[in-house]
Amino acid sequence: MSSQRNEWYYRNKDSGQWVGPMTIELLDENYHAGKFHDYSQVINSHMMLHDGPMAQGILYSMISRLNVEFTPSAEEFLASRVNKQTTILSGSNNSGKTLFLKQLFYIIGQGGYLINCNRFSHVDALNTRATDEHEHRRYYENFMHSYNTAQQNTENNELQLQQIITSLKNRQREKLFNLAYELLGNKFTLKRIDLENEFSPLYVDMDGENLRYGSTGTRLLLTLLGILLDERFSTILIDEPEIGLSPKIQAKLASFIYDPTQRKEYFPHLKQIYVATHSHLFLDRHTFSNNFVVAKSENRVTVSEIQSGGDLHRLQFNLLGNDLESVFLPSAILLVEGDSDVKFMTKLAQVYMPDRKIAIVRAGGDGEMQNKLNVLKETFGELDISPYKDRLFVILDKKHSLKIDRIINRGVNKTNIIVWPKNGIEYYYPEELVAAVFRCNNDELPKISYENDPIEYNEIRKTKKELANIVAKGLTRNHDLAPELNSLISKVLASCE
Repeated sequence: MSSQRNEWYYRNKDSGQWVGPMTIELLDENYHAGKFHDYSQVINSHMMLHDGPMAQGILYSMISRLNVEFTPSAEEFLASRVNKQTTILSGSNNSGKTLFLKQLFYIIGQGGYLINCNRFSHVDALNTRATDEHEHRRYYENFMHSYNTAQQNTENNELQLQQIITSLKNRQREKLFNLAYELLGNKFTLKRIDLENEFSPLYVDMDGENLRYGSTGTRLLLTLLGILLDERFSTILIDEPEIGLSPKIQAKLASFIYDPTQRKEYFPHLKQIYVATHSHLFLDRHTFSNNFVVAKSENRVTVSEIQSGGDLHRLQFNLLGNDLESVFLPSAILLVEGDSDVKFMTKLAQVYMPDRKIAIVRAGGDGEMQNKLNVLKETFGELDISPYKDRLFVILDKKHSLKIDRIINRGVNKTNIIVWPKNGIEYYYPEELVAAVFRCNNDELPKISYENDPIEYNEIRKTKKELANIVAKGLTRNHDLAPELNSLISKVLASCE
C-alpha cells in the first residue's frame, strides 16, 4: 500500500481529536498500550482527505490487513499510465487482477467508476424519479470504507440498469440505443405501458417486446454501455467485460472501447479505461504496451507490461489457456517441398505429436512457396506478429530452388527454416523400414541412391511416392529416428507450449 494510505490516526477517547499520523505498526502499539480500544474510531489519510473534518473513520477491530505487496504500487502504476487512454490487465484466476483494479479505483476516487463482475439486474417499468446527485459520492464512500475494513469481498454493482437508463440525458440514451443496435442488431425505444395514458410508466421496447424478456447478456451489455456513456465519470474500470457476451459481441465491444474514432464519437468524456479480463478478445493487438500480465506469487502481485507480439501470444495461448485447436486451427504449420515429404511428415506428426494438430502443407518451388505464405498472411495478418510467428516452419532439401531471404522477408522466423544436411526426406526414413523395402541389411543402405526417381536397389524398384507410402504406413514409435527428425519434433512441440 502507499505511504499515504499507511498513515493512520486514532480518535483520542478523552479529547475526541484525531491522533497521528502513524504507521499501522505504531497504531497497533498504541492500541496494546491501552490508548484506545477495539471499538475506537481509526482513519487513514485517504479517508480523511475525502471525508473532511467530519470524517468518522472505522472501528479499529475492523481494519482490513491486506498482506499483499504490489509491484509496481497502484500509485506508481497510475502515474505511468496517466496519458494512456486504455489499459488491459490480464492473467489467470486468483492472480490479483480484481484486487489491483480496486486499488486503482480507491486512489482515483469519485471521478472514476468501478464496474464490478456482479452487474446483473432486472428491468421492467422504469422509475423516473430524479437522480440524487450525491448517490455516487455515497457509493464511493461505502466502497472506500468497506475496502479498509475486514468485511467480505463484494462484487456488487451500484448502478442498476433501470437507474442507468433513466439517469442518462436524452442524447446519451439515444447513443446507448444506437450503440446497442450496432452491436446487437436489435432496435431499442422507450414506450408507455398504456398508450392512452400519458402518465403511464415507460418501459424499454426491444424489437416489439419488453426488455425484461431480453437475454441476460443483452441486459449486461446495456448496463456496461450505459455506465460508459455516463458523463459524470472520466475514468472507468471494468472487471471482466466479457461476462454474458458472445465472442462476436466481445470483439465488437473491444473495438468500440479501444478505437480512438469510435471512442471520440461515443465516449468523449472518458480519459481512461482500465479493463481486467480473461478474454483474449479484449487484449489490445494494436498497441502491445497497453496490455499487462498480472501474476501472484505468495503475497506478491506483479504487473508486467507486454512488450512484443511474442509476449502477447504467450499471454493469449499460455496464461489464458487458449489454444489454436479450440478454434479449429492447427497448432503449427510445416511447409515442405514435395509429396513424399507431406506423406512421411504427416505420419510422423500423428505418431510423435498425437496431442497436437500439425498441418503439413506442400509448398513446392519458390513461386508456390510465396503463394502459400501470401495465403497465410491474408488469413492471420503479418506473420511476424501473428500467432504463427514461432509456429510456422519451412523445411527444405539440401538442394532447393527457394530463396531463403525471400522467405524471411515474408515474416518466417529464420530459426524455423530447416535445411536438411542431405538432399531428400528419404535419407531420414527409419533404416529398418527402408531395409525391409529393398530386402537388404542396414549396413547396405549407404549404397542406395535417392537422387533419382524411381529408386532402385537389389532389382527392386520404387518411386519416391511409393516408398513414402510404405514407410509412412509402417512407422511406429518403436522405430529409431534420425537426430534431425528428433530435433525437429522437439522444436515444433516447444513452439506449441
